[in-house]
Amino acid sequence: GGGGRGGAGGGGVGVGGGRTVQRGRPKGSTNKSPRALTRGKYLDNIPLKRRLYAICKCLMDYRDQDGRQPMLMFMELPSAKIYPEYYKVIKQPIDMTQIENNIQNEKYRSQDEILADVKLMFANCRVFNEPGSLIYEDAVNLEKVLVERVADMGPLPEKKRVLVKKGVNKSAGSSTPGGAPSGGTGTSVAVLQKMRILYNTIKETSEPKTGRLLSAIFQRLPSRHDYPDYYEVIRKPMDMEMIGSKLRYSQYEHMDEMVADFMQMFDNACKYNEPDSHIYKDALSLQRMLLQTKMHLREDEDAVPDVPAAVQELLTSLFTSVYNHQDEEGRCFSDSMAELPEHDELPNGTKVRAISLDLIKRRLDSGQYRRLDMFQEDLFACLDRGRQLSRTDSQVFEDSIELQSYFIRQRDEICRNGDLLHSPALNYSLLDLSTQVEELRQQKLQKEIPEHHEEPDYTESEDKKSGGDVASSSTGEAAVKEEEDDEDEEGEGGEKKPKTPSVGVADNAMSFNQQVYRIGDIVYAESKEKGQEPYIVSIERLWTNNEGTPMMYGNHYFRPDETFHVATRKFLEKEVFKSDVHLTLPLSKIQGRCAVVNVKDYFKCRPEGFEPKDVYVCESRYSSKSRSFKKIAKVSI
Repeated sequence: GGGGRGGAGGGGVGVGGGRTVQRGRPKGSTNKSPRALTRGKYLDNIPLKRRLYAICKCLMDYRDQDGRQPMLMFMELPSAKIYPEYYKVIKQPIDMTQIENNIQNEKYRSQDEILADVKLMFANCRVFNEPGSLIYEDAVNLEKVLVERVADMGPLPEKKRVLVKKGVNKSAGSSTPGGAPSGGTGTSVAVLQKMRILYNTIKETSEPKTGRLLSAIFQRLPSRHDYPDYYEVIRKPMDMEMIGSKLRYSQYEHMDEMVADFMQMFDNACKYNEPDSHIYKDALSLQRMLLQTKMHLREDEDAVPDVPAAVQELLTSLFTSVYNHQDEEGRCFSDSMAELPEHDELPNGTKVRAISLDLIKRRLDSGQYRRLDMFQEDLFACLDRGRQLSRTDSQVFEDSIELQSYFIRQRDEICRNGDLLHSPALNYSLLDLSTQVEELRQQKLQKEIPEHHEEPDYTESEDKKSGGDVASSSTGEAAVKEEEDDEDEEGEGGEKKPKTPSVGVADNAMSFNQQVYRIGDIVYAESKEKGQEPYIVSIERLWTNNEGTPMMYGNHYFRPDETFHVATRKFLEKEVFKSDVHLTLPLSKIQGRCAVVNVKDYFKCRPEGFEPKDVYVCESRYSSKSRSFKKIAKVSI
């Protein structure tokens, strides 16, 4: 390739010259079992031997985008008879066969020694071949693969003495980490067995409903090439392969050491990913399983109980259970909490980071909570903040109550109502929560009721003020009139009907521009902003004002881009939201008809007379004031 020059500074010529180059097997060698290579000095340093072979394997297994195996061109040096100039240019020739021979003859005493030889091989290639040639690019790409793989594997564990009891028949060839010969700590067989159980439990944990393996994403660290920022944020990378390798080579003396690595791995996932992401929640679920399994495996130990560790595990288990609590549709109740403002503003105008579930988790991981009541105080403050900032009919308000109720039930179950763990936190019961929520609800309703009963003014002067135009901004804040929906006082169509206008003539149907519009019709209305999509409005009232202008009053349905939401929130295709904004405008602003249906009907059938592009689905309300979503219990559209 690249002008006929080959791999290890020319090693690919051998393949092109008709010789058969066997992958990694020197001339004259027999088909020996890899087990034969465990004899000799490497018996005292099994991790080094494994590392040397891992380096060779990553290079040999590499395929380019065309499926080609570039490493085959580096197996043997070029013929000195055919390419005498190669040996004049290259002062230290070396190929992959020589490197593998050095491994078999146990010449490498450290990882750095083999890396020096491999990099020398690629450097020779770049010196002898022209830049831009295929073999030159192969050398560049293979060295990148090497560097990334070595970085992913992390530092080589320090060599430790082997403590092997005579007569113990250690299993070989087991796929379970720890099944290989013990390499160094003298850890008891019982402890090793427990660590294997713990590792396999995490590895095999799956999502109950779907059977999805939660550990799959944690098997390997992300590529440095695809996610360079990951290694800027995460200072101590850790994955399942690294933990399994350390277990296999008996690098863990105690179970706590392996648990610490698992906790590091889960903490990395939560630190890099968003709180409402699947991987964040998977990390919490696996963390909970880790701590529960660890406690179960230690039940038969006679050691003095580690009370602080037990409390930490209990709090972590509680937090994870609450954070991942879901409704019957699989929606996490904690998702709505992510829509709350990140900061609170003090009376002097200073903004401070508000208490949140993510902040509580970070405090929990750093060991700041040593008592259940202190942890509970912060969690309840977070949930109460959600209620304080939300309307009583919002999703956040209801979710915060469900999360707090669930926490109390889980807390009492885990603490066995004080028999296992006694704490002042147990004094707060579900009855206390119910009383507190009801008091807050009554206080907030006093302020919310006037907003519910605020009706639009249909006077001529109001119409002139609005110019008959749609007065709603792209952020969903109405400039003309707003009305909050009240589920308790909805009419047959799911909406509260406005009062009869004080002036003009009202009717249930009205003809305009050869079209008949009726109450309940959903129409497109001209947007106030030029170039924007038309508004979607459900007609609730039709009348003619005293100037003879046909008018309508209706509920504005928001598209996703008209709502305030977290960037990671997912929406249904063609989804809209029943908002608290109502609009008054002349019928001349209507630009066509559309349909809004509930979720069940949307996926089963389509309304007649409408193109697919004009059919929308709605399952939630949106409050433009509290900037929150709430699922509609009974959708009647």
